[in-house]
Amino acid sequence: MPPTEIIAPLHFHTLLKGHTYLIADFYATWCPPCKTIAPVYEALANAHSSAGTVAFVKVNVDAQKEVAAQYGIQAMPTFLVFREGSKVEEIKGADVRTLKRVVEGVVGEVGRSRKVEEGKKEGKVEVREERIGDEKTVLDWKE
Repeated sequence: MPPTEIIAPLHFHTLLKGHTYLIADFYATWCPPCKTIAPVYEALANAHSSAGTVAFVKVNVDAQKEVAAQYGIQAMPTFLVFREGSKVEEIKGADVRTLKRVVEGVVGEVGRSRKVEEGKKEGKVEVREERIGDEKTVLDWKE
């Protein structure tokens, strides 16, 4: 599915809370590097969006100044990756290689999490988890 164009701050925060991962493209319509990387971002969104799990959004910094200011966006494009509402990665500039690597990392993490959850449900996987602060971390698992 193509990236969702953010139309209001509440729209952004609703999607942020509704997905495990949110990958945001902060761009400007007048920015040549933004236009250059847009097809790559759209292809990644089409390939890897997953309802409730991974969302790809576009934030026009001129139209959504409040959202851009909240995250300190000063250069375009800037890509922010959020996990469970917290920023975990920032990419400044039209760096295709880094963007693809980061998205592939997110997709890999989602795949591992799904495999562990499915195995737990079926009783096929033994999982050793540890709570570190507010987060639960999977230390290892056996199939």
